[in-house]
Amino acid sequence: MTATPTDAPTATPTPTPDGGVTVYGNLSVNATLVWERVASSLGGEYEPPIVSVRETSLPAQAGSFATQLGLDAGLESFDDGRVRASYSRRTGRVRISPRNGSTAQVTRILAHEYVHAVQFQRASENRTTFLDRVTERDSFGIRRALIEGSAVYVEDAYTRRFLGFSAIERRCAEYRNGTAYERYAGQAYCFGGRYFATQLDSPSELLSSNVTLPNTTEQLLHPGTSDPPANLTVVDETPADWSTPASYPRRGELFVRTVVGTELPEDRAAEAAAGWGNDRVVRVSRETEGYVWVLRWDTAADATEFENAFADYLDARGNRTADGWRVDDDRYRLATVDDRTVAVVTGNETFVDSVSVRGEGGNVTVSGES
Repeated sequence: MTATPTDAPTATPTPTPDGGVTVYGNLSVNATLVWERVASSLGGEYEPPIVSVRETSLPAQAGSFATQLGLDAGLESFDDGRVRASYSRRTGRVRISPRNGSTAQVTRILAHEYVHAVQFQRASENRTTFLDRVTERDSFGIRRALIEGSAVYVEDAYTRRFLGFSAIERRCAEYRNGTAYERYAGQAYCFGGRYFATQLDSPSELLSSNVTLPNTTEQLLHPGTSDPPANLTVVDETPADWSTPASYPRRGELFVRTVVGTELPEDRAAEAAAGWGNDRVVRVSRETEGYVWVLRWDTAADATEFENAFADYLDARGNRTADGWRVDDDRYRLATVDDRTVAVVTGNETFVDSVSVRGEGGNVTVSGES
């Protein structure tokens, strides 16, 4: 996890050998030994980061659209006993909250953050790097999966060699068996780690410019797939007094799979998300937020499969009505735009009743009445 903590360490640093890691606070593992092993596996000489040990961590959070789809369920309990850590590019420090984590848990999370330290050090050397290539991707979902997944891959190599278990298997078990929020928070780690495990033979290859990086989470989930996103243009013609912000970028196949899998079996969720072609989200503010999520599929059969699965997902979350679904105070409606395009409309009752979605061939217009 990468972040920018704002508080500076106040504890007396732990003495370290020359070239070692300075630790502020008490840590149950040898931070310098873990650093040396990670840096060596990545094949280079790097400046060791400072490690700050904290009782508290940066708060877990879900975006507003993710919350609308129920992915915040379990957020309040996410930090219970969990080892949390982050790396700050600004300060060059790793912040870690060990809590009651075992030595093995603390070690693997520390190894993970050390990978980010190396990645960002290389990015400051004025040359094309792994992170430069990642930032060329136009979706937050794929960028996060590549950044976190690459660190999980090195974490996995570390735990297999020195701790006797697979970090990727543990990350993916947490995704499969966790709360909705654990799935949301863990999707990039599980599937990103799996991707690099299929592409690389050792961590020393990770930072090479020859490593193939996917452009979408569809390509991430299906290595070897090179299909670009399907043509999809969404025009927002909602009234000016609805205060419409800019449309969100695409969410991707992995996000679809994660959402549907919160209520349906994992194999059903994977099937429902397969055949994803493209998507866009339009967000509207009118008293309360509303969203129109437009999804373009590879085939008509893929669109139908998603629509049926999403209806079952909504049945599990709330109550079906004559004109959609009701989940607590929110309304949901599925709109078939054309044979390959489906829209999920959600928000308060007035918004859902007022919005219309029309189009054909990947050209979609979202409109409404004040």
